[in-house]
Amino acid sequence: MDTSFEKNRNNTTTNWLTPPEIIKALGRFDLDPCSPVKRPWDTAQFHYNVKDNGIKCKWFGRVWLNPPYGKLMPAFLKKMAKHNNGIALTFNRAETIQFAELVWPYASGVLFKTGRIRFHKPDGSIGASAAGCGSVFIAYGKQNALILKNSGIPGIYIQLKP
Repeated sequence: MDTSFEKNRNNTTTNWLTPPEIIKALGRFDLDPCSPVKRPWDTAQFHYNVKDNGIKCKWFGRVWLNPPYGKLMPAFLKKMAKHNNGIALTFNRAETIQFAELVWPYASGVLFKTGRIRFHKPDGSIGASAAGCGSVFIAYGKQNALILKNSGIPGIYIQLKP
């Protein structure tokens, strides 16, 4: 994730960056509301970080959302569903109530990624191991669904809205 603003149970950071090749495959984004304060590459033209509180700030344009994988995730997904213009990246937990309430009713398409992502550390280096769970990309808005479908990211794409 681009930033978690939290610590995990072992008091270590959960601040992980989206690999740049994923951002490149998905095209240009106007806003990343979950960006680290310091980042080795841009994920959008404009970034909010923990100091800005991306949940409370106004969202605009096409949004890249790799939210904190913790208690803040539902608030970010709810805001993305309402904004309806962008792509989110989360754990593949399609059976959860959160997914049922914030993804299935609002998303235009989803891509369940084949294999696990190796996220990067805040310094840009690749993490020692792949994510502990599979990932899913969630497209909000018809144009984002088309971009996701044609991104070349390996996985199973499901169109949810025409």
